[in-house]
Amino acid sequence: MIEVEALSCGYQQTILQNIHLKSANNLVILGANGAGKSTFAKALCGLLPYEGEVSIHNISLKQLSAQERAKAITYIPPKLESYDTYITVLDFVLMGRHPYKASFAPYSREDEALALSHIQQHHLNPKKKIGELSSGQQQLLLITQALAQESKIIIFDEPTANLDPHHSLEFYKALQSLNPTTQKVIITHDLNLAYKLGYEVLFIHNATATHYPSPSNFFTTQSLKEAYGVDFSLDNGTLGVIYG
Repeated sequence: MIEVEALSCGYQQTILQNIHLKSANNLVILGANGAGKSTFAKALCGLLPYEGEVSIHNISLKQLSAQERAKAITYIPPKLESYDTYITVLDFVLMGRHPYKASFAPYSREDEALALSHIQQHHLNPKKKIGELSSGQQQLLLITQALAQESKIIIFDEPTANLDPHHSLEFYKALQSLNPTTQKVIITHDLNLAYKLGYEVLFIHNATATHYPSPSNFFTTQSLKEAYGVDFSLDNGTLGVIYG
């Protein structure tokens, strides 16, 4: 459950103002480039200062310790940030289990088995170094670590941006196989993916946001044209921009 009341946030200047949201269901966040989608996601995870109130499962985000917050909500960035390129895939995925172990204690056999299971699911080599992976494989690695972390809420920021069609489909399947109690939040420009997922929609625009609990109210050719300013086709379950 995510609850947001009168949230305002930004970097050197305010990007989002007075956003309200209450959702216990899977959510897709849409909007134009620069609308503030990632900014909003980072505020939800406590990675960015904000005004207003953010609650996760009825507990204020500001009351959660770093360890509690990691168990409650995870943010997966659009691409792998700076890490030691010599870290192995297994070691990187195991970092997702850090909130579940005592300080300075080694990872358990159960932690390693869980990490290896997710690595195998995404067809990654646990012994490979991060620097040896393609950009698409690095994106899968981020997703794999987040799945191993088993947070109650996982935010995926542009998860298919660096993936080819085959791996994009694998990601879609992985989402479907996640524990149904895990609340999933997807930031994407892929409207066809968003449509297929059938999640609630949060459309960010003009520094604020509109929540569509019923996605069918957003995914109409008229609503999409009003949102993006271009014509769309919606035929046989496939959504696309009309070119020309």
